[in-house]
Parts: sequence; structure tokens; C-alpha cells
Amino acid sequence: MKSSLKIDTRVRSLKYFLGEFEKGAFQIPSFQRDFLWEIPAILQLFDSIKNKYPIGSIQFWQPAEEGEVWLDKDVKIGPYRVTKNSTEPKPIFILDGLQRLSSLFGCLINPEKYNKDRLDLNQEVYDEKFRIYYDLEDQNFCYLRRNVKPKQFQVPLYALINTTDFRKYSRQTIEKIEDESKIDLYLSRADVLGNILNDYEIASVDILNASVEEAVEIFWRVNKEGLEISKDWIVNALTNDSTFKLKDEMDLLIERLKIYNFNGIKRDILFNCIQSSFGKLSFDVDVVSLIKKDRSAFITTTQKTIISIEKAVQFLFENINVLSHKLLPSNWQLIFIVEFFNIVEEPTITQLNELKKWFWVTVYSNYFTLIASNPSKRGRAFLQFKNYFKGIEETELIFNDEPNEPISSPKYKFSTFGSVRFCANVLFQLKDYEISSENCLGFETIKLINKESESLENLVYLPILIKDTISILNNKKHKDLSFLLSQEYKGKFSELFITDDIRDAYADLDDNEVLKLRLKLIMEKEEEFVREDLKIDYLK
Repeated sequence: MKSSLKIDTRVRSLKYFLGEFEKGAFQIPSFQRDFLWEIPAILQLFDSIKNKYPIGSIQFWQPAEEGEVWLDKDVKIGPYRVTKNSTEPKPIFILDGLQRLSSLFGCLINPEKYNKDRLDLNQEVYDEKFRIYYDLEDQNFCYLRRNVKPKQFQVPLYALINTTDFRKYSRQTIEKIEDESKIDLYLSRADVLGNILNDYEIASVDILNASVEEAVEIFWRVNKEGLEISKDWIVNALTNDSTFKLKDEMDLLIERLKIYNFNGIKRDILFNCIQSSFGKLSFDVDVVSLIKKDRSAFITTTQKTIISIEKAVQFLFENINVLSHKLLPSNWQLIFIVEFFNIVEEPTITQLNELKKWFWVTVYSNYFTLIASNPSKRGRAFLQFKNYFKGIEETELIFNDEPNEPISSPKYKFSTFGSVRFCANVLFQLKDYEISSENCLGFETIKLINKESESLENLVYLPILIKDTISILNNKKHKDLSFLLSQEYKGKFSELFITDDIRDAYADLDDNEVLKLRLKLIMEKEEEFVREDLKIDYLK
């Protein structure tokens, strides 16, 4: 840490923080997360305050230099959009405690009476989470939807912290209750809670004169065991300017990946693809140092890699039939394929076919677990992969440091989509469908015979097609596909590994034979594909 960095600790009232918020004193650093708390967490926060429990300290950060961090134009704290206070020489950023402060500000600022010069209320966001009331009868906090009329003894929290607001609210509701003893009881309870809220104190740690790199490091250390924070949010602070904002670029990328059902992939995996575009695999790349060295070059490479990520996902979807990120056997495969498109911007059919075969071999050999099985070997495999497509040297595409040991496919074991070998078989069953983002919405899994358990032989994997091909299956929801085993469909649906021999067994009411024959067929066809097309050994 730099010697100019200073730490100041203070304890101030909740009411003080509310006043500063209305002045527009607080900003959000660009690596901060959005408001993520749900209503139960907000209710628990206020219950802690009511019981005078500590809610933890808040960390604020004042940058070392004015303008060191590009300020977002759209700063949101709770349901409010905040305008920067131009009278403040340096912005004060909420480094840790955004979820708590957003909850406090959102519930305790009167939505009908606030500083409109500094704040702009988003009514929809307010109604969704911040309409919190205190029930003076049951003495607990509750959330009320906008279309729900509060009972006479339910008070919005913002009224409890302001004497004028409470008097007005009380005259309109509480004081109209017929039972005067209840009125006195409710007013007494409201007075107690109001005093607690007004007197409640919150500790803060003010980090002064810290650079953005130091603030990022502090934020990461404080939050890494709590909220899930993706790496791109952290790096975002180091790359912000008026033309490039990594967080927004990643958001747009994920939105574009929706048509390939890859929008659910973890952001950190996509960020690893960006890290790996700087020459080495992600874990060996110090992004912060790269940005410090040449920020412009970092942004240029990142923008190119984001385009390559989209190309890689499209390739997986349309050439391999990886119809969802759940079907991606290994994240390393995505990283390698992204780098392929970084190197070869306009690939030939031959190059795409080589990449396709590389994918299948790495899937069926469980390559990144058994062959390129540690960081050193993966790094060598990555370098060999890149050199092959750069044409730098005569080399094999597939890295294998034991060339005398033939590559083979491990035995199949029924598992889940987290298993490489399981995904390999599912992709094999889907591989012959003609797929594009325009005609396919994903895939589904349906039992062949409903009464039987889930197993390789009893599960059918179907692309969800918009039209044609297997419309008889996609037009209706089926509990199982046993109707395809009737003689009516004789000679059809061989792509589902259903033969007439299987139909005959079903006609004989021999479900065990049905599944036995289908298992044998799937494994025989898979073995043929692995041995003849991929040229690797197949362990039965």
C-alpha cells in the first residue's frame, strides 16, 4: 500500500447517513455490484436495528486523485438514481456496505418528500422491494405490495424517523382507531422504534487517498467470501472511460449469447477467455499489470476477444450441437476455441473441420482431466494449439506428452451434465441434427418408457426445433416417448436410436429387452464414431 493511504474510523448516527445521502454525497465505484438483497434480508436488517444489534461497519473510499475513476452517469442506490454533488471536491464511494445502505436509504427516505435536486426515484424499483412497514400490533416488519392497503396500525418506516411525517400519518390512520387504549399503545410503540432508529449509530471505516488499484484490492478481499463477484466487475474499475466499460460490454455479450442458450454461463469463465487472450492461460495472466502497462492495448485485445467468444459459442452451437452451456464438457474447450477465433478471424472449412475433430477428441479422451491434466501440461497444450493454427511450426494439433500411449476414451458411466464423459454421449446422440440459432431453441430430455428409471438407454435427448424434422415430438408435451415404439412408426426415428427390433420387443411387453437393445445400439454406434471418425481407442 502507498504511504499516503490513510484509515479513519468513525461512528455516526443513521440519521446523519440519511442526510448525507440526500445531499448526493455518496457514489458507487464501477466495480461495485448491483443491489442484490431480497425482501427477507431487508426485514432482517431492520429487525437487527430494532434489537440494537450491530449491523457491521461501512467502508467508504475517497480516491487519491480527483477524476482517477470515471464516474458512472447512472448511479443507483436502492430505488434512487443519484446525481453527484458538484460541491464535493472528491467523490465518496461506498466500498463495502452497499446492500445495507441501499436498504436503509430505500426504506427510510420518504418517497413523496426527498431532495429532487440530487435524487430521482424509480417507483417500480421502490414498489418491488422497499415498501417496508412496521406492524404496531404484531411488532414486526413486513413488506406490502403497492395494491395492498396498509392496516391502520401499519406504519411505513420513513414516517417513524421523521416527527412531522409521523404526526401526519398518525392523524390519518392510527388516531382514527375506535379503541383509544389501542391508540395509546400503538403511539407508544411507534415512539420507541422511532427513537431507536434516530439514535442508532453505525461505524464506518473511511479509506482516504487510496488509488483505484488499492480500492479494488480492498473490495475484493472484503467481499470474496460473501457476495459472488465476477472478475470483470473488479477489472471494470481499471478500464472505465467514456467509450469502454467492461461490465457493460460483458452484459451485452451475455445478452447476445441468449440465442445459443449460453447466457447462463458464469461471467468468470468468459473473463478467463479474455485473460487467456494475452498469451497464457488465464491463471498465469496478471490483468491488473497488463492494464497498468498499456490500458489501450488491453481494451483493444478485450474487444477483439469478446467478438471471438461469440464466434466460439456460435461454432459450438451450430457445428457440434452444444445447445446449452450445460452441455459444454469443459470450460477449457471454450477458452481454446476462443483463442482459435482470435488467431483465425476468417477460418476455412478445413480449419473448422480440424477444430471440430479437436473438440470431439478432447471430449472423448477427457483431455483436460487425463492428458492436459495440470497447469503445466495445459499451458503446453495451449501453446501447441496456438502454434498449430498460426502455422509457426510443424506440429500435431493434439498435445500428448506420452506419444507411445494411445489416446483412448474412458468407459461410460451414467452421471450428470457436470461429467465430461456423460456430456460426450449426449452430444454424440445430438450430433446429426441440422442445427442453427434460427431453428433451434435448445434441447430437452424425455424418458423413452415412463415407468423405468433414468438411465442411458431410457433417456432420449431432443433438440427443441421451431419447425419441421421432428415436429411430431415438439408440437406436444409428452411424459415419455413410448408411443414411438408402436408399429405405426415402423422404420422411423432411427436418429433416436429406435429400431424395429426394439419395437418388436415392446410389442411383446418386454421392457427390459427394449432397453437392453437400445443400450447395445447406442454403445455400438458411439464406438464406431470414436474408433473410425476420431481414431482413438474405445473402452467398453
